Amino acid sequence: MSAIEALSETVALSHRLLYRTGLATTRGHTSARIEGTETFIIKPWPHIQMHRVQAADLIVMDFDGNIVGATRKITRVSEWPIHAEIYRARPEIGSIVHTHQRWATMLGIAGRSILPVVGADLAAPVAEAVPVLDEDKSLIRSVEQGKLVARRMANAPALHLQNHGMVFAAPNVETATLDALQIEYQAEMTWRALLIGDPATIPPLDLRAAVEARAAGVVPEAWESYWKWVDRHPEALHRRTADI
Repeated sequence: MSAIEALSETVALSHRLLYRTGLATTRGHTSARIEGTETFIIKPWPHIQMHRVQAADLIVMDFDGNIVGATRKITRVSEWPIHAEIYRARPEIGSIVHTHQRWATMLGIAGRSILPVVGADLAAPVAEAVPVLDEDKSLIRSVEQGKLVARRMANAPALHLQNHGMVFAAPNVETATLDALQIEYQAEMTWRALLIGDPATIPPLDLRAAVEARAAGVVPEAWESYWKWVDRHPEALHRRTADI
């Protein structure tokens, strides 16, 4: 398997995990920069249920929005400028995820910060406040909008598209995907804690090691030992409660 084929498999896996964990259904997309080029791998239009995405479904686009690699006649996803303009502005970024996930999006709509409240290794993506794009609440379909997203995101790992969804940018697909999962967890716990009191946050010093590992693109062992297993056993993520 070539490096690009392996990368495509990981991008497809990211889509399936976003579906399995309830962060996306049909709308949303993960991309990966092809190293050393101005191209990226991404899911095309029309959207399909994300648990069905396979490497063969993906296409390659350049930063100007041209489809340069596809196995069949296909249409580009309309929000490609999110990906292209972040990649153009941030050479260190290897993967971007866009979702409409519930808890994180809700806090963005409310203008509230997602706080680092549970587990230093899980809270690293929100060690700093997530910026909010609040002047454009429509779909990001133009290059100008994409440039605005990249400017507002700056060097942050995530961005609220207020009244729309979330964008995550990381050194690799695994980290970008886990950022989406972990931020959703922090967002839900932040919201629930706010209902009953003033949430205590994890001190910056306690977050430092996890923040540095994340920035370096260190992939947690759980990616291989747990998340790939979840892809093959989706029933493992069914919500359960104790019956007394």
